[in-house]
Amino acid sequence: MKKAIITDHGFPHIDLEREIIESAGFELDFIQPICKSEDDIISTCGQADALLVQWAPVTRRVLEALPNVRCIVRYGVGVNNFDLDAARDLGVVAANVPDFCVDEVANHALAMILSLCRRIPQDHQQILQGGWGVNPFRPIHALTDLALGLVSFGKIARNLARKASALGFSIIACDPYVDDSIFAECQAKRVESDELIEQADIVSLHCPLLPETTHLMDSRAFGRMKPGAILINTSRGPVVDEPALVEALRAGRLGGAGLDVFEEEPLPPGSPLRTFPNVILTSHAASVSEKAVELLQRKAAEAARDFLLGKDPVSRLV
Repeated sequence: MKKAIITDHGFPHIDLEREIIESAGFELDFIQPICKSEDDIISTCGQADALLVQWAPVTRRVLEALPNVRCIVRYGVGVNNFDLDAARDLGVVAANVPDFCVDEVANHALAMILSLCRRIPQDHQQILQGGWGVNPFRPIHALTDLALGLVSFGKIARNLARKASALGFSIIACDPYVDDSIFAECQAKRVESDELIEQADIVSLHCPLLPETTHLMDSRAFGRMKPGAILINTSRGPVVDEPALVEALRAGRLGGAGLDVFEEEPLPPGSPLRTFPNVILTSHAASVSEKAVELLQRKAAEAARDFLLGKDPVSRLV
């Protein structure tokens, strides 16, 4: 009997996956304790025809050591933990869940933007410490006077653009891979990345983690942002050079930051990012809603099932 194995996950249960895969006549196993390394996957998943993976690294070494594995499915949109070149070279099907959490991440970013623009975290902390009055946190600009800059203009950024436009933000965006017609449809002004960093009152990151986007936001970028500008990151932690961000916050060059992702997760206890009243920290939670997580589990399981049935997964990448 063909078998799918779940290498790792953070869900309360895997009942959906079991129902979808086993009702199609296949076997499903879940590795416990979860796989965290290449060696974990190699030592436990040799009998799998397909792997469902959340965070575990599926590298060339893993795929070469597991010739029985012919399909890998990522619980999520990004595939930074998959070596897609190796999968292509070895004839392994790779798939993801491309429509996962579009609304959720856009809403999370917007919540951070509104909170920081309205100085809610600072006022909250002040009141807890016995203070009162908003004057220490001014200027507070009207939303209609602010430009929201979106770095990358995929589904999540476009969703955010529509919602932010309704609140009065002007939208600028950069993405070399998106057609002009999409910018026009979303009423977003297309700019180059350098222009965006210099012109935006809020810079919101939505780009994938690639060599060219690693530490995209570094000391040079922070130095070019408007005084008092806000940074939002709901994409991938390493897009931001965290020591450079800390330096910019300490120097008072930024008005604040909203961070859902970090270079190291969980965020280390000693991180200076924990110390700023104008920084919102969330625990890689932007993607979560009950509806979104159910869709994620269902779509990932369906992709694995379809492969086991001899079909191409709808979300096949390679």
